Amino acid sequence: MVANRFRHELKYVVSLADAEQLFTDLLPYCEYDKHAGELNSYEIASVYYDTDDLRFYWDREESVGYRRKIRLRSYNRAGESNALFVEIKEKHKNFVNKKRINLNENSILNCGIPHYRLPLDQIIAAMQDSAEAREFAYLHRRLGLIPIVIIRYIRKALIPQFEDDMRITLDTKITAGGHTLNSFDEVNEKHIIAPDQGILEVKSNQSIPLWLNSILRRYELVQTRYSKYCLGVTKIYGSKPVIPANEIRELTASTSTDLQRNSA
Repeated sequence: MVANRFRHELKYVVSLADAEQLFTDLLPYCEYDKHAGELNSYEIASVYYDTDDLRFYWDREESVGYRRKIRLRSYNRAGESNALFVEIKEKHKNFVNKKRINLNENSILNCGIPHYRLPLDQIIAAMQDSAEAREFAYLHRRLGLIPIVIIRYIRKALIPQFEDDMRITLDTKITAGGHTLNSFDEVNEKHIIAPDQGILEVKSNQSIPLWLNSILRRYELVQTRYSKYCLGVTKIYGSKPVIPANEIRELTASTSTDLQRNSA
């Protein structure tokens, strides 16, 4: 199933102490995401893909009007992936459009290739034919995309009772690095936000309703620009990042070759 829509995304850095009280204030108007389970939260981990020269990274850093991100996203619970998607996230000025393909099953995560080096060819091969799958394949052929970094975080999500096109999310424990999508890597993952802070996002196809605007103003939250991917790249590769593209290509190619030889 593919989701394709334009929306606004507003982001705020918030302390966890304020976030807890903020969610209490929001609950009379919202419900927790029914997919979140008993803890009202779930883990998201994504492999981000980019060009050798980090075109997507620099487009965002230089505030290019139209830009995109491509990622393999896993929704996890108890160290296992419950759902796996491929996404193209496009942004044009203040509007966001996300195209998503459900891979339907997670066998690709058990293919023998480290998740942080999963080549996009392998993922495209697992897709059913569709216009969106062909778009992924075209972008990969044209840009030569390679896996760059895994970004992981814990998300709480609220859905307003009367604005069904809106989601309010809080992301915490945001890290970059590691080798696997479905389990936290304490040695190789690095935090990209202070442990006592989170990122609050309001995602909507329309303007913010009065009740929500009133609550946000009460906490004196200031809208900010925030990219988990860009901060993750900087955290792993430095403030002037240079990606070892040849090394990544050689690793993914050799792993894929070994996998094919073993399955022959």
